[in-house]
Amino acid sequence: MGSPAAAGVTAPGAGDDRRVAGPAVGWEDARGTFPSNLVATWRASLFEPAAFFRGLPYGTPLARPLLYYLIVSVTSAFFVLLWGSVSESLFPSMVLGSSEPVGPLVQFFFKPFGALIALGVGTLVLHALALVLAAEPRAIGATARVFCYAWGPSVFTIVPILGPIVGFVWSVVLLVVGMREAHRTTGGRAAVIVVTPILVLLGALLLLIALLVALGLTAGDVLRW
Repeated sequence: MGSPAAAGVTAPGAGDDRRVAGPAVGWEDARGTFPSNLVATWRASLFEPAAFFRGLPYGTPLARPLLYYLIVSVTSAFFVLLWGSVSESLFPSMVLGSSEPVGPLVQFFFKPFGALIALGVGTLVLHALALVLAAEPRAIGATARVFCYAWGPSVFTIVPILGPIVGFVWSVVLLVVGMREAHRTTGGRAAVIVVTPILVLLGALLLLIALLVALGLTAGDVLRW
């Protein structure tokens, strides 16, 4: 009988970061057609996340996941701009100059750059925690790939007000599932990896608010004195 390598099968524990049979994700398959491959990948990542992240080709280049991430980020930013413009039209601000359209348009233009920064920082933080908590962590490219595909729910900004909240929570859930599958760890450890940075940021924000309030009260006391 031939060896597993000759048969095109990867032996357990050897080279499991690369799928010999090719990518299981339609978006990363060059034979797929746009936009059906994009929609199918988005749907699978949201509604079948365990199987989706388990089947990702973690040893392949990141060009396609990065493009997916930018597409959903720009789409999300477009709906934010749209609903902001509608809100401004229906409820014009009484503050002079606040209705100028330059600000939102500039923000939309710079959205891809901000998204790339978020991807880089988020990947570094999550992977650092994965190296500490996961028993068999993959390379940092696996974390970046998970982050890209977990961003799919951001397009829920198509629904004003409630959409961004649902999208954020759903993305957090996908990050937990993705980190669990990518780095071959438990759900609890993956949750700690994902939630810890969020709690740190939330704590820092609350501390900043408390400091600002304290400074405001102190300044008021000084002026009264």
